[in-house]
Amino acid sequence: MKDRISAFLEEKQGLSANSKQSYKYDLEQFLDIVGERISETSLKIYQAQLANLKISAQKRKTSACNQFLYFLYQKGEVDSFYRLELVKQAEKKTVKPELLNLASFWQESDYPEGRLLALLILEMGLLPSEILALKVADINLDFQVLRIKKASQQRIITIPTTLLSELEPLMGQTYLFERAGKAYSRQWAFRQLEAFVKEKGFPALSAQALREQFILRQIEKKVDLYEIAKKLGLKTVLTIEKYR
Repeated sequence: MKDRISAFLEEKQGLSANSKQSYKYDLEQFLDIVGERISETSLKIYQAQLANLKISAQKRKTSACNQFLYFLYQKGEVDSFYRLELVKQAEKKTVKPELLNLASFWQESDYPEGRLLALLILEMGLLPSEILALKVADINLDFQVLRIKKASQQRIITIPTTLLSELEPLMGQTYLFERAGKAYSRQWAFRQLEAFVKEKGFPALSAQALREQFILRQIEKKVDLYEIAKKLGLKTVLTIEKYR
């Protein structure tokens, strides 16, 4: 189905290169979610994904997708003329997370495990569950990479140079965080993290909020959204577009 995007764009006269790229970006996202079989159900799933975006982004994506759906209908590639509708929502103010100065996280702490957990989330965007499952065998300090395994998938992530000295003392273990060779529980991790952020004066900072700080820092560095999504193990960029 993605090959039809090129055919669709060829019929759009007078579009600038930037506009064509914007159409292509939105339509590839659309097909990533709805798949090869377009149906009322798959369109509702896509529409739900748009709900957290700014209204301007929703309108742009809805317009692009509706034009593409009409093109497919004209060409006889879908059996019905499907159309997306903007979901009417009550006006609500969404507060975009602000970039915090967390330099104090690098200072010594009475909660060293909580400190390292926080730094791994903040600097690498890892989930607590991913950190707890991380084996030392999946960490290569020489090449500055670590491997995250999830089900049948895996991703390779670069380790920031600043974290190398934090990880080096733990390289003789089985798990990065362990007790008697066994990984700690999530409850343990959240208690350690909670104690650490409270110590540093950020009691409201959760693991999710720290992951948001990672995203905001990546965006500030002008890292492409697709690259950020890849680092986070996300299949699409829809859930992180709101931070841009």
